[in-house]
Amino acid sequence: MDVLHNIAGMFLSNKESKTVSTVNARNLKKYEEAKKTGEYLMLSFTRADAITGDLSFVEDDITVVMKSDQISGKPYALKYRAQKLEEQYCVKVLNIDAERKIVEVSHHAARCEKRPEIEKELDKYLARKEQTPIVLKGKVMKVQRKKVDESMVDTGVWLDLCGVGIPGYIYIGNWKKTFTETLQGKVNYGDVVDVVVLSKVDGKNGMYYYSCSRKELVDDPWDSKELHEKYHKGDIVKIKCLSKRDNFWYGEINGLPDIQVLAEYPSHKHEFSIVPGFSYLGTLYHVDIKERSLKARVFQALTFEKMAGESKEQTKETDTLQEE
Repeated sequence: MDVLHNIAGMFLSNKESKTVSTVNARNLKKYEEAKKTGEYLMLSFTRADAITGDLSFVEDDITVVMKSDQISGKPYALKYRAQKLEEQYCVKVLNIDAERKIVEVSHHAARCEKRPEIEKELDKYLARKEQTPIVLKGKVMKVQRKKVDESMVDTGVWLDLCGVGIPGYIYIGNWKKTFTETLQGKVNYGDVVDVVVLSKVDGKNGMYYYSCSRKELVDDPWDSKELHEKYHKGDIVKIKCLSKRDNFWYGEINGLPDIQVLAEYPSHKHEFSIVPGFSYLGTLYHVDIKERSLKARVFQALTFEKMAGESKEQTKETDTLQEE
């Protein structure tokens, strides 16, 4: 599987990491040689055109251009121009205009060349059903959401496996070992995560994706020694609301980002609302580490003034206080 990891390193290099292939002398000779041999180059860009979205940079009187449809195969929304400049790209040289000193490159072409090679290895692995799991890197493309009982809920994460356009999907239940109520704020576009490839799923019209899991590769926070030693029944804790249900809501204790608390709504003597994204003080009344269970009752809103102001605005203009 070394070939898969090597390719992923070319297309999914972290922003802080060193490039796989550094262009030391950006001149026409360098690009002519890359075009002739098919060598991939690792490039960053400094300008995104306001009208076309094309990326470019200039050095030593040579302009290197990557058109907007050569990033992923189709033009991207111009609102993401700044985001595109933050990334590095493994590219192929497409055309060279020696007279004008313009070089055209393509990330999409490089991805298309390597994708069949990776898929062949993946399918071969899955057909053998080996005991050793195959671990790959994937770039987060979007969080999948659907409407349930008039509310939008997260259901999983779509990935670009190895950075070459192979679709991967992590069901929310396979994101981590603990229960995951929401992925908002936990994962962002462009994040690179390690995943285990479970199977290939065929869909309609020849579409397919690879079902993946992340939970095998992360620690179980319930096994943390700190959790056993620091949290007890009767503790007062700060809880951030993640989502609401009819009879209870899910929260997150400050300092325990991967463990969710089942919290009760305030009693009648506490006149404040529970709003996703806001924080509250509460008391742990049930702590059972063995059963993976934390429950709390809240008695004070820590953002009451902001909440009250937004509540007034809510009655006038909107039915929601949570920014999606």
